[in-house]
Amino acid sequence: MKQTGYGGIILAMVLCVLWMAVTGIIGSTGFYEYPRNGSHLLVIITVLIPAIFFVVLFFLSPAIRSWTQSLNLAMLTLPHAWRTVGFTFLALWFYGVLPSGFAAPAGFGDFAIAMAAPFVAVAVWFNWSGAIRAAVWFHVLGIIDLFFALLTGMTGFGAPVEEMSMTDPMTAFPLVIIPTVFVPLLILGHIMALTKIAMDRK
Repeated sequence: MKQTGYGGIILAMVLCVLWMAVTGIIGSTGFYEYPRNGSHLLVIITVLIPAIFFVVLFFLSPAIRSWTQSLNLAMLTLPHAWRTVGFTFLALWFYGVLPSGFAAPAGFGDFAIAMAAPFVAVAVWFNWSGAIRAAVWFHVLGIIDLFFALLTGMTGFGAPVEEMSMTDPMTAFPLVIIPTVFVPLLILGHIMALTKIAMDRK
């Protein structure tokens, strides 16, 4: 069982590296850039592919289901602490580099999730009362935060067009790796955690 678990982890790491390489190449060619391609559709598709791929494999492969249930929930939660880097969105907003319609919700949302991650991970690790419920809320809110950041990055919710054009660099290389690499992998981590919780409750 341990060998299978280690093999799954290695395979997951290899797939992550390949995903970063592929999206990095696409990003460097400018295919994600807006308004050059006139649409955010390619970014949206890129964000959804890893999650869809996992869901399909989960339903088709007993080995994937077994591997998912063997994962450590605390270890699926703790990596979200690195989302403190979302604070840089707030700094860039302060200096007028990013528009408030995107930077404020993305920055504050990521920072809140990052601050909560270690506490939820510790609660799960020591199996404290209410830890699983807290983990469910954490991962659900984490997904909402990521999708809301993507939505505001594309629409700005009524922000002036000239202001929202400031987000264009986020669709160009190298900043494009944030929405096309890290966001999909974070969403995938949330989905895997929620899937494990659901399986453990059966």
